[in-house]
Parts: sequence; C-alpha cells; structure tokens
Amino acid sequence: MRYKIKNRSISLLIVLAIYIIAFFAGLLVFKLSSDLHVLISTFLADIVATIIVWGFGILFLNSSTYDPYWSIVPVIIVPFWIMTNGVSLSVTDILFISVIAIWGVRLTLNWIMRWRGLQQQDWRYTMLKEKSPRLWFLTNLFGINLMPTIIVFIALIPVYFGIGQAGSLKFPTIFGFIICIGAILIQGISDKQMDLFKKESSNKDKYIDRGLWRYSRHPNYLGEVSFWWGIWLMQMGTTPKIWITVSGPILMTLLFVFISVPMMEKHILVSKPSYIRYQKQVSMLKFLPRKRIR
Repeated sequence: MRYKIKNRSISLLIVLAIYIIAFFAGLLVFKLSSDLHVLISTFLADIVATIIVWGFGILFLNSSTYDPYWSIVPVIIVPFWIMTNGVSLSVTDILFISVIAIWGVRLTLNWIMRWRGLQQQDWRYTMLKEKSPRLWFLTNLFGINLMPTIIVFIALIPVYFGIGQAGSLKFPTIFGFIICIGAILIQGISDKQMDLFKKESSNKDKYIDRGLWRYSRHPNYLGEVSFWWGIWLMQMGTTPKIWITVSGPILMTLLFVFISVPMMEKHILVSKPSYIRYQKQVSMLKFLPRKRIR
C-alpha cells in the first residue's frame, strides 16, 4: 500500500524516522562487514541506507525523501571514520569535522525550510517520471538515489586519507579550509538572495539577476563544487602522495556541469525565454564580469 501525506510536520517526522531506520540498517551492514577495509564497509552501509530511503520514497510516492541524504550522511560518516582511527584528534581532524558539519547542517536546514512536505516532490523527478515512465524504476533507483550517494562518497574519500595524520598544519590544508568556508558562505548568501527574490510578487515571471547571481548563473552550485575541491586540498596537506582522490571533486564538477546545470537551465527557458540573454552575459559557474551584448 502507498500513502500520500499532506501535513508538513508529520512529513518531517516521517523523514526523520526513515533516516533513523536507514542509519541502523547501515550500521548493521557495517558491523557485518567489519572484516573488510573500513572504506568498503562504509560504502556498503551507505548503499544499504540509500536503498532503505529509496524504498520509503516509493511507499510515500515521493522521491524527495532522498533529498537531505546528500548533506546528512557526510556529517555522520566523517566523525565515525575519526572514531574508528583510534587515535587522538588532530587539528586537521577538527578542521575536517568543522567544515563538514557546518556545510551539512546548513544545507539540511535549508532543505527543511524550503520543503513543504511529502506532497511536494522535486520538479526534476516528476519530469523524469513523466518523460520516461517505463524507465522510472531504474531512473529513480540509480539516477536519483544511488548515483548521488556514490559521488558524494567518492568525494568524501579525501577526508578518510586526510584524518588521523600527525604533524603541524600545512599550507594546502589551511588553504583548502578557507576555500570550504568561502564556498559555504557563497551557498548561504546565494540561497538567501534567491529566497528574497522569490518573496517579491513582481518577480514571479522573472529570473534572478542580482547579488551573486549577477556574476554567476549558479553561485549556489559554484559553492557546492568549490567545497569539495577545498576538501581535497585539505587532504593534500596531509597525504599528498594519495592524489588520486582528486577523482572526487572531478566527479562532483562533472555532475553539476553536465547534469544539474543543463537540466535547471532547460527548465527555466521553458517559462522564461529571455533567460537566453542572461546565459550569454553571465558565466555558468565562475564569478566573472558580465559580457556586453550588442
């Protein structure tokens, strides 16, 4: 049987319950696979937790039950990795925990404030379902749930190799930390500017073209991509020989450049054709001066 819940408070409680169930299911898998490398055990736990959330999404006819997973799980995984190290906290460990916590809590609270409840599903999911209903099962499981989980996990691997390392702070770690904080500020400011823009009734049929959005078409996405590059740079200050972890921020960048941004802009152009002029004037992600169009 499937359910449709309309009350927002009840919806949030249901999502909380789903994530508690997913957490304990993941913890069980981690314990059962404890003979494996910690990264593999954590990955398996992450996948199982994702499948739990996906299953409840089907039950409640809403794939947006997965949306906060992106920001919640890293806040759990990083302290867990540090605890399993069995060594005293280093300054670098504290920096990693701090930026992940600030980033994760801010994103999750942002989602809570914007989400109206289980009656609201992200428009992208609805579009994908309507466009290819026969493929919806696979799109929902792999595209909406498992793919982001895998990409975020890979982007977190630099943290695993960056923690538990003795020694003083190196420049790459400090620089990466500064980038992470700056990225979080960019995300927070751009989200706030978007909220204020949407509150003005006169902007109903317009696209935002002010504040940070005047110099980047997607400053919130720029902040997200920059955050993961900052995480990788922090690791380079402790274990530079394990540079292959750069695959994390690279995958994150590709996700936004080739999937998230094109999908968002195509959606905007449907109702706001004049957006094409904005595209020609303003960089997709970088902060650059506006181009003049004759």
